Amino acid sequence: MPNLREIPVGFVVEQAKEQKSAGEARPYRSLLAAWFQHNHCEPEGYEALRSIDDHFTTGTANIQPLVVLPGCVLGRFRTNPSHANQLVTIVREIHRRMNIPMEISNKATRPEDIRQTSWTWPHVMRVMKRTGIIDEKTTKAVFGALIERILGDKVKPNSIRRTRIGDYCIVDLYDYKISTADADICKEIWKLFMPLLKPKN
Repeated sequence: MPNLREIPVGFVVEQAKEQKSAGEARPYRSLLAAWFQHNHCEPEGYEALRSIDDHFTTGTANIQPLVVLPGCVLGRFRTNPSHANQLVTIVREIHRRMNIPMEISNKATRPEDIRQTSWTWPHVMRVMKRTGIIDEKTTKAVFGALIERILGDKVKPNSIRRTRIGDYCIVDLYDYKISTADADICKEIWKLFMPLLKPKN
């Protein structure tokens, strides 16, 4: 029997979606946002708020996907063309930063133009798993195939899934078991995914 003194988040989300407009749904959304903030779990609440926002978003029907993403990519990150394209753009940006020529990096005046020599695909895989972008059961081979599909002719076939660069052991370790350096790298990569993860406002 449910606890009648606490209304489930999913129920509030569905009530918001039943409203006729985003304006009418706003009180429900504001209530959820305040609840997540009060409990210091805003990141966990992003998906619920984003779900409400997406329900009232129009104009995505004509958006064509840049890449058809496989089933290891979950939910809206694969099925919503706008979000799928945003994911593709972020992964391509990560690849760009990992491969900026050193002669350009040494002259860079912006942080985003400095080559990230310590970033590896295992770091990216860890972030994508822990943020719910890809399935937790995704293997190195499946992840590599996903990245290769997203990057297209920017990389050679099988180059990511067969690479020996980086330690894939970090992907599923608990936070306290990875080094501070790896944790810091994951935080940097996580920030690039924030526009995709965080809801509006």
